[in-house]
Amino acid sequence: MEDIDPRKYIKGLALQNSRESFISESEREILSRDLTTTEIETKTDVEQSFMNDKSLVSFVSEVSEQRRQDVLHSVLLAQLAANKKFPEEDQIKEWYNEFVNVLSNIGWAMQSASFTPFTSEGSTIEVDKAIIDLVAAAVGGSALVPLVTKTLDAIKGLSDTSGKFIAFEKNTHTATKGAFQIGIAKEVNNTVALQLGTFLITSSDTIKQILFFKSSKTKTTLEFCSRVGTLDEAVYATIRDAVQAKLGLKATDFIAGIDLG
Repeated sequence: MEDIDPRKYIKGLALQNSRESFISESEREILSRDLTTTEIETKTDVEQSFMNDKSLVSFVSEVSEQRRQDVLHSVLLAQLAANKKFPEEDQIKEWYNEFVNVLSNIGWAMQSASFTPFTSEGSTIEVDKAIIDLVAAAVGGSALVPLVTKTLDAIKGLSDTSGKFIAFEKNTHTATKGAFQIGIAKEVNNTVALQLGTFLITSSDTIKQILFFKSSKTKTTLEFCSRVGTLDEAVYATIRDAVQAKLGLKATDFIAGIDLG
C-alpha cells in the first residue's frame, strides 16, 4: 500500500463549509450566541463531554488536556472531510468509511468492524436505551457507561432553542434518516484510545430529538457499529498544527461542551 504523507494529505482534504451553508439566519444568530470559543475549552482531571458535529465525545478524568484536544480536532477533521465527500443521506455508509479512512491517514489505528442491526426485545425502539445497552456491551459494562448516561441526561435537559441542541439536530438527521456517533476516550498504556459507536437510523416516522427518538420496530431500523481506535502520538505530533490550521474557525462552529453538572 502506498505511503501517505500526512501533512500533504491534510492540505489536500476538502472540508464541509461551516454552519452558514445549511441553517437559517435566525438559527445562525442562536448558534453565534451559544457556540463560542469558551465552549471548546478542554480541561484535565475532570470528566468532559462535547458535541462534535455528528458525534458526542466524552473523556474520562485521566485523559490529558492535550490528548482531549487531539481527539476532538482529529475526529472533527475526519467528519468534515466525509461530510464534503458524501453529503447525501443515502450515502451514510460511504460517509462512515471515509471518516475511518481519514482517521487512519492522520495517525489513528482503527479496528476493523461492520454494522449489525439492533434488535429490540419489545415492539418499540428507544434510541437512548439502545445507546446504553450497546455501549455497555461494547465496553463490557464498565464504569464508562455512567459517563454516557450523564451526557445523555445533560443533553436531554437542553432547551430546543439552545444553539447546541439546534446544531446537533441539524448535523445528525433529516426527517427520515439519521446518523450519530458516541465516543469515549480513555488512556491505555499511556496512549489515548477511543471507543467509538456509530448509529444509523431509518424511519417512516419523522425523526425528532434523535438521541431520544422512539418508534415502532415496524417503522424504524437501527444499525450499530463499534470499534476502538488508538492514536499514534508520534505521528500526530508532526501534524497537530496542520490539523488545527485546516480546521480554523470550524472548531468553534462544530464543537460545543456539554455541562455535566
